[in-house]
Amino acid sequence: MKKTALAVASLSLLIISPEAIILWQIHYDPLRLAAFLESLSLTLGAFVALTDTRLVRHLKEQAIESPLKAVAFPFLLLIPYLILALSTGTFSFLGIGKFATYIAVPTLLLFPDRLHRAHQAGWRDFAAMLALAVPVGAGWLEGIWIWPQEVYFFRPLSCVCLAAYGFLVIRGLEDVGYRLLLKKGDFIDGLANFAAFALIAVPLGLWLGFLQFHASPFTVLGFAFQFIGFYLTIAIPEELMFRGILQNFLVKTIPSASRGIYGLLIASVIFGAAHLHHPPVPNWRYGILATLAGLFYGNAYRGRHRLPAAALTHALVDTVWHFWF
Repeated sequence: MKKTALAVASLSLLIISPEAIILWQIHYDPLRLAAFLESLSLTLGAFVALTDTRLVRHLKEQAIESPLKAVAFPFLLLIPYLILALSTGTFSFLGIGKFATYIAVPTLLLFPDRLHRAHQAGWRDFAAMLALAVPVGAGWLEGIWIWPQEVYFFRPLSCVCLAAYGFLVIRGLEDVGYRLLLKKGDFIDGLANFAAFALIAVPLGLWLGFLQFHASPFTVLGFAFQFIGFYLTIAIPEELMFRGILQNFLVKTIPSASRGIYGLLIASVIFGAAHLHHPPVPNWRYGILATLAGLFYGNAYRGRHRLPAAALTHALVDTVWHFWF
């Protein structure tokens, strides 16, 4: 627990410090700024705390003993929203209603199976995945966190917290590998799959006309901050959903000796299809490259069942894309 508390504090400081500096320089009201940072800190705290296996085990025991606690725990995410909204004058019944619904739907879908081991996926599992992923991708959660402007990163952070709680605590899904800190093996798997993907994707992307080389202003510090942003708000949420939950569940469910390959392929195709909505719709070039990327992200994950390996590959792809393509 001490390690988790230290990780929560360190990550919160890492993320909040540059945000605080920027907002302070713009001369926002200190009380509103404090509320924003407190809201972000609490959300990040839940984001990190759910990587602690002992905490997850304790929450699962509580969820099994008390149906009320099982359903009520995820609604604690409303507290950071209320701190921000009430302190900045941005509270709305529509906003809290949308967020409460977003919490309730996947939680209630998974609730009936809380006493059963997650040996294979059922229809409620897939419905809960959709209920978690679609509102974020479709922009249905806009208009909730709106100070000092529409703040995107609360959405994926909340999605991760709900997905981790729903599938780790309520469903007891194993081999998800939800961690944030990288180990040596994650670097090896992540970098190897990034290099292999780049060798194929760059020529293919240029040939398809999807990629165009450009050189954005580059600094090591800028690259590092961009990487961290992508890692936490895009790579970890998407890898948790598509690899830790979907691919993992498919491998457990498919009745075949080759279920590892089939699970990887199916999850990658679904991952590619999830990118077709980007303009121009349907963006089949994006879908092709995202499917290919999914194969390498999933391959990085399946070696050790650790999300940081896949998230490293994913975040490197997005960061390099941002700076040079």
